[in-house]
Amino acid sequence: MTFYRLHFLFYSLVLTITILLFFLEIDFIHRYILYIVSFNILIDIIFKMINKTYTISNIIISTFFRVFLSLIFILFFQYFGEESLLIFILNFLSVYLLFIIFEITILLLNLHHIK
Repeated sequence: MTFYRLHFLFYSLVLTITILLFFLEIDFIHRYILYIVSFNILIDIIFKMINKTYTISNIIISTFFRVFLSLIFILFFQYFGEESLLIFILNFLSVYLLFIIFEITILLLNLHHIK
């Protein structure tokens, strides 16, 4: 149960900070930052529901699909002519890395409990 609470806490914290930064209208925060964070939360939840067991093959496959879907997401916004694509990509990469670091931390905690 603490596993889901930790994820919920992380998602809530990320969304709260994102909404705060969005309404402060900072120049380096893209106007679609809420879409970026929502996409990463949705992908994270989907892969958590699909991968019930943490095996190496499941982790590698989910990482591959996460990168693939992220590239499709970025190309979607590029195709429809996003004018500030560099800021969009930098915002996306920072959120993506935040989620990857969180996932690695969770995996390390799970491995620690197994030992």
